[in-house]
Amino acid sequence: MTTVKVMSIIGIILFSIGFISIIGLTPANEYDLTVTETDNMLAAMGLSIILIIYGLAYSITCLVQSNKHKKQDQSY
Repeated sequence: MTTVKVMSIIGIILFSIGFISIIGLTPANEYDLTVTETDNMLAAMGLSIILIIYGLAYSITCLVQSNKHKKQDQSY
């Protein structure tokens, strides 16, 4: 369960940083975009993909840990 707790704390921190970054990188005017605003949007999409990959790894880890504990509980 230590792995799940550590990954949970890391996930909360990454989500907070990612959410603030994505909100901060959104353009103010969506009709007249500059090159910098387009680059910021691409950076926000890249950060989102990284956070999705981490979330997927976290969910797989939680699934494996819960199945492991469920098998240990049934063996008693």
